[in-house]
Amino acid sequence: MSPIEIVAIIAMTGYAIYLQTVVSVVATNARFKLAIIYGLVGLVVGGFALPHGVAGYGLLIAGLVLSAVVGVVRGYRTEIWMEPDGRIVRKGNLVTILLFVGLVAAKFVMGVLAYFEGIQDGAGFGEIMVMIAIMVAFQAEIVFRRAQKLARSVPLPRPTSGEATPQVTARS
Repeated sequence: MSPIEIVAIIAMTGYAIYLQTVVSVVATNARFKLAIIYGLVGLVVGGFALPHGVAGYGLLIAGLVLSAVVGVVRGYRTEIWMEPDGRIVRKGNLVTILLFVGLVAAKFVMGVLAYFEGIQDGAGFGEIMVMIAIMVAFQAEIVFRRAQKLARSVPLPRPTSGEATPQVTARS
């Protein structure tokens, strides 16, 4: 990996960590936006070299599965709640941040081990960005489903005499 790619990974990781530290509304139709950005950057800018041999494909598959697992865990560990105005919001915490950093570190360790073992796993900037994209996509979907469940669990206020029946509308 070139120094520019390493700086880009650090910058994009820093941005993702920052996003975990702020409260934001759980989006419905834009929940995969960050995952798409990471994936496109990985494929277009970083490229994606195919691995060689069974061990190389094994490392690639292990990395992708690890991304999905970490994304699911982060999705369940992300804090979500309903604001008084009815918006459902989310915020990451120390666990979600450490899981994110741990995934990136695990990918670097896998790459170093592959290098020393002479395994060409096709690893590089593009693969790391795609791994992060997969993790973020799984997390976004889990958070979205948890938010839907939370929204369904909150009873609508009963109308008092003379008031219209409250209408349920989708929030974006």
